[in-house]
Amino acid sequence: MVSYHPAGRDTALYAATQDVKAGHWMQMRHVLAQTETWREWTARTQVLGVAAAWRNVVELWLQEEPQSVAARVMHARVTIERALHAHRSSKSAKDPRRVWQLDELAARARQACRGADELATGDTVIPIYLLALAETDTTGRFPEHRVAPPPPDFLLPHGPWGLLESAHRRDGVNREAWHRMHRVLQVGPGSAYLSRQAVAMDFARWSASASKAPLGSPLLLLPLYAHVEEYRARQSSGDVMLSLWWVRESITAAIAKAFEDWFGHCDPAAGSATDLNYPAHALAAGGFTKEAAAVFQAIGDFATPAPWQYITHDPDRWWEEFEATRSACLRRLKPPPKAGRRP
Repeated sequence: MVSYHPAGRDTALYAATQDVKAGHWMQMRHVLAQTETWREWTARTQVLGVAAAWRNVVELWLQEEPQSVAARVMHARVTIERALHAHRSSKSAKDPRRVWQLDELAARARQACRGADELATGDTVIPIYLLALAETDTTGRFPEHRVAPPPPDFLLPHGPWGLLESAHRRDGVNREAWHRMHRVLQVGPGSAYLSRQAVAMDFARWSASASKAPLGSPLLLLPLYAHVEEYRARQSSGDVMLSLWWVRESITAAIAKAFEDWFGHCDPAAGSATDLNYPAHALAAGGFTKEAAAVFQAIGDFATPAPWQYITHDPDRWWEEFEATRSACLRRLKPPPKAGRRP
């Protein structure tokens, strides 16, 4: 049976998330205190931040322990989540009151990040928070969001490259940092949506290049994320030539590279559940049945809504698309029954 929870296989994080939803913060403090790597720290604060964004759990924790580094980091995380949610749900920026509210939320988030950075100097997630916040700067008024790309990649647009570099210095090829940058380029101001998709695709390919992404790095999957987003954009625009989208040579090459260079060199169970579901879909759609089956076996029942909800006719029942695709791939791996002699 398919199950979904943002915590995935992380049972300690699952327990902390449930505790947060019940209005308590002690389990959150405990699980963060037991976190040993920057990768895990980033992933756990992200999941907990989403769960705590619409509750006052982190504020209660901060009142009890105002000098707690983890509490400060989580306070910055939830203010970022609130600002991003308000920005994405805003249908129009023409109402001056709405603009003021969005600006106020973003200002609070920046202040919370500064407060966290004072206590948690060198924490990898602070520049990631600021990088995520660049999405709300639709006019490019902040200089740190209009930095030239690093040489020799002058074809990429200006953006928050300094913030990405800061996150990179603190934690190598941090998955969330590069996904946040991809999102900023994808939804940034200026050109039409499909043109921004092309920019985001260029960034994804650049990120997955050998000089940026070592074997086993989740950055190798960024082109698959970009292809799904472009597919969605073209589908929304009424493009009727999508039936062969996933078997185009340029896309199948990216799919094969992602499988060989990422899946073959990492511990699938230790990473993001979404990072397994994207190549599972792409491999199946691209005709790589054997490889897709291997990824589905690694997924087990830990499916994620994306990308299945983007390629099915009924997004609310995305798990049916997952189960149907998984069954088809695993079924094709089974050898046909041997022909027996009739009695």
